[in-house]
Amino acid sequence: MPDRILFLCLARDCAETIPLFFAFLKGLEAHGFNCTAIIGENGSSDGTRSLIEQETGSRITLLDTVFMREGGNRLINMAMGRQALLNAAIARGNSEDYICVMDLDNVMATSPTPSAVRSAIERLQADGTLFAIGATSFPVYYDLLSLRIEGFDFLSNLNAEIQDAKKRPISYYCFHRKYIYKNQRLMTSAAPVLCASSFNGFCLYVAKDYLRGSYRSPDEANVCEHVNFNLSIGTATGKKMLIAPELTIQAPADHIFAGFFRFWFDRIWKRLPRVRKKL
Repeated sequence: MPDRILFLCLARDCAETIPLFFAFLKGLEAHGFNCTAIIGENGSSDGTRSLIEQETGSRITLLDTVFMREGGNRLINMAMGRQALLNAAIARGNSEDYICVMDLDNVMATSPTPSAVRSAIERLQADGTLFAIGATSFPVYYDLLSLRIEGFDFLSNLNAEIQDAKKRPISYYCFHRKYIYKNQRLMTSAAPVLCASSFNGFCLYVAKDYLRGSYRSPDEANVCEHVNFNLSIGTATGKKMLIAPELTIQAPADHIFAGFFRFWFDRIWKRLPRVRKKL
């Protein structure tokens, strides 16, 4: 019987890359996986919803998540959206073997290969102490906000420090050079890395463990939703996560080292989907 994977994804203004996701699913199916997806769309202006609607059916389900605008800040919004996807998965019943949470934006430029997904599943099957396998990325591991690992104590206050640095453009860039880029390099490893939490754009969970977690938390306004979720699973199961070197995506350009002008260009460009569409 083929491994059954349910993909849970949030989508907003990703019309350029979501066709790559649908092609990714077809590639997995061609290699013997049984794939379904629930996609939460939350107010796109570039035709993303229309593209999802064209694919809806027995394989793809569209979930309206426009309520994410009501959360008050980005992290609360994300926790609300992720929890809605989790609730939708619970409502389906425990019919999947694995659940994959992934981003549908520019991380889709280079998605994991079917053989890498197979290797991740084999790791989970072989090691009962793991509840999930997270992806690494090239040229560096980029997602420090979702990371909780022994020896990286500064991460618990990282979001607050980023928000403070954002108030001053030059300080914001210097903060990235001094802290973000340095620690991204330190976390980039050719060996598996055991951790309490990671996401990094792509994470494959044992379904029965995933369904025991929760994205909502009293501190969700300040802590990445993936951290609260993964820690809740760790508490419920006594298991940990592994960042696997074979499960690799491409780090988004706006999350990796860049000079000052490119740093700001990437961030402004990412927030202008309507302008990109016209061009």
